[in-house]
Amino acid sequence: MTVFSVILRSKRLASFTLIELLTMIAIIAILTALVLSAGTGVMNKAARSRAAGEIQAMSTGLEGYKTDNGIYVPASSLITTSYAGNDGSQSGGLYQTASQILYLALSGQTNFTDSPVAGSKAYMAFKRNQVGDAAGGSYAQDPWRYSYGYSTGSVVGATTNAPYNGYGFFDIWSTGGLLAANVNTNAWISNWQ
Repeated sequence: MTVFSVILRSKRLASFTLIELLTMIAIIAILTALVLSAGTGVMNKAARSRAAGEIQAMSTGLEGYKTDNGIYVPASSLITTSYAGNDGSQSGGLYQTASQILYLALSGQTNFTDSPVAGSKAYMAFKRNQVGDAAGGSYAQDPWRYSYGYSTGSVVGATTNAPYNGYGFFDIWSTGGLLAANVNTNAWISNWQ
């Protein structure tokens, strides 16, 4: 045996076959998919937890508002239409209008500034990532960048003295990042759950 044949033989023994390479690539791909899917689930769980915390903070702010004013923040209209027409998107609609009213009342601001407007009281301090900006003004946004839903028995400019007219309840909810095409109200995060 010559030195040259020993070197060639040792190189052949040290190399991988095509099957071995493909097997390793498949294993790495499977492990990557598992890690990415677990990461997505963790991020979604964190977003849901953040939304629940923000809803609780807004609920506390609304209770403070009612203590000072005797009524919950009046919404622009009662949100009684179907979910399909109010997907909570940034493009507007009843969700965004109600979310703007909620943001303005709780923050005491007209837009995202460092302090409330003179003469108004802040019931909640919003962080920058909790505020969306639209042509009509700032609004409270959920972790998926959609408007929070807000409704109460009181309507701005309402003349009715119904017993539920802003005195008895309010609802705040996030659609959990779902749009109208994926209606699943069980996935919503709300103050009544």
